[in-house]
Amino acid sequence: MVRPVFGRKSITASIALVMGTAIAVSPLIALAQQYTPPKRGIPGRREGAGTRSPNDVCVSSKKPLMALSPTDSFSTTTSQTPTLFWYIPKTKAVAAELRITDNSDKDVYSALISLDGGAGVLSHSLPKTAINDMELGKDYRWQFALICDVNQPSRNPFVEGVMQRIEGNGSLSMALEKSFDVRDRASIYAASGIWQDAIATLAQERCTSPKDPALLIGWNTLLKSVRLEAFAQEPLSRTCTTISVK
Repeated sequence: MVRPVFGRKSITASIALVMGTAIAVSPLIALAQQYTPPKRGIPGRREGAGTRSPNDVCVSSKKPLMALSPTDSFSTTTSQTPTLFWYIPKTKAVAAELRITDNSDKDVYSALISLDGGAGVLSHSLPKTAINDMELGKDYRWQFALICDVNQPSRNPFVEGVMQRIEGNGSLSMALEKSFDVRDRASIYAASGIWQDAIATLAQERCTSPKDPALLIGWNTLLKSVRLEAFAQEPLSRTCTTISVK
């Protein structure tokens, strides 16, 4: 029997407190992994783009490079070391580049990330030094590109989005304090529209208990809530050594 991830009255009440509305008691599978986005829209590109030639065989997969992010490519975090997630298709690229800039296009952080050529979910946690340069409440644009051609960067598949650091309010802190485990915390973050912390928390738990069917259902529900269900079955093997939710 699959243990309900959110069947407890106390955690349901905590989520209701965060959302400012009453929520009936129900399994977390149907409720808490549903992402509720902030009321704003930011243009971004979560699906891989880049010019290609007929001889371009850098990426050989039916699924494109994809950011595991909300549909509008905007996300928030309260973490001191937030983690970004992407689906990496089978590729001949041996490295990818992550670049984060402020509104004036000034570099805040950049990193080269090694690839092994296989398909699956990849994550990268930002160091505290990068977060210290990111002010609360301000937008920062990130871009992630597979380095397929160092001489013609325009041919490199890339995805991009906007991330904002926020400070958790009293209701969020209270709900987190009442949470029983990591699964509860993931649900609270999702209901509060804090995408980066929700997906990182749930991914970390899946890495800890990879055979837990309730966690897989919760992961599927979270990704489906942002129309990424096609990527829910992809392996997390390239993620489990890099996640941070602190």
